[in-house]
Amino acid sequence: MILNFSRHANSYGFFAPLRWKQDNSVTHEISLNPTYVTKGPNRGARDVAATLVHEMVHLWQFQLGKPSRGGYHNDEWARKMEELGLQPSSTGQPGGKRVGYRVSHYIIEDGAFARAFAAMPSEYVLPWTCGVDESEIEKGARGGAGGTTGTGATGAQPGAAPGRKVSKLKYTCPKCKANVWGKPGLRLRCDVCDQPFRCATENADAEVDDDDASDSVREAA
Repeated sequence: MILNFSRHANSYGFFAPLRWKQDNSVTHEISLNPTYVTKGPNRGARDVAATLVHEMVHLWQFQLGKPSRGGYHNDEWARKMEELGLQPSSTGQPGGKRVGYRVSHYIIEDGAFARAFAAMPSEYVLPWTCGVDESEIEKGARGGAGGTTGTGATGAQPGAAPGRKVSKLKYTCPKCKANVWGKPGLRLRCDVCDQPFRCATENADAEVDDDDASDSVREAA
C-alpha cells in the first residue's frame, strides 16, 4: 500500500484500490488531503489520524472483507469502524446514518482509537503539518484579492456548496482504465477486460462532500 498526499476536492482523504503497479505487482493507495493536515482549533492531529484509520478500514475490507460496489459504506465496514473506536455517521455527528454512500465518522471517546492515540509518543503525533494558508491560495486561484496565483490549488473547499447533490460519478476499469460516468450505485463491467468498473469515489470518503458539507471523510469514499 502506498500512502501519499493529494488535494482531492471536498475530501479529507480517500482509498483507491489497485492504483499502483510495479512489474507484475499491483498495490493500493491511501491519500490524505494536505489542506487538512493541521493542528488547528477545528481539526487537529487526532482528527488526521482518525481519517487515516477510516481509509485503512476501507483497505482492510477490500483485502479481507466484502465491500459493496459503487462506493457504498456497508454494515461490515461500519462494524469494523466501531470496533476500532470510530463511529460511522453520515453527518459526522451523533444521530447520523452509519451506512450509505456518503458516510463520515466521529471519534468514540474512550474507544480503541482514542485510547491508542492518547498513548502515542508525542514525537510521533503529526510532526509535519501543512504550512500554507489554503484559503488565500484559493482566493488567488479564483482571481480574488490577497491570494497567490498560479499555485494549482483549485477546486471547491469544504462547505463551499452546501446542499448540492452528486448526480453523476466516474467509474473506471482497473485494468484498461476506460472511464464511464453514471448515477451512484451502478454495477458496471468492462466487456473487454472482464473486470468490474470501480467508482472513482469508491472508498474515497468525502468526509466533507457535496452531501454533507458541514463536516467531513471519504472523510469520502
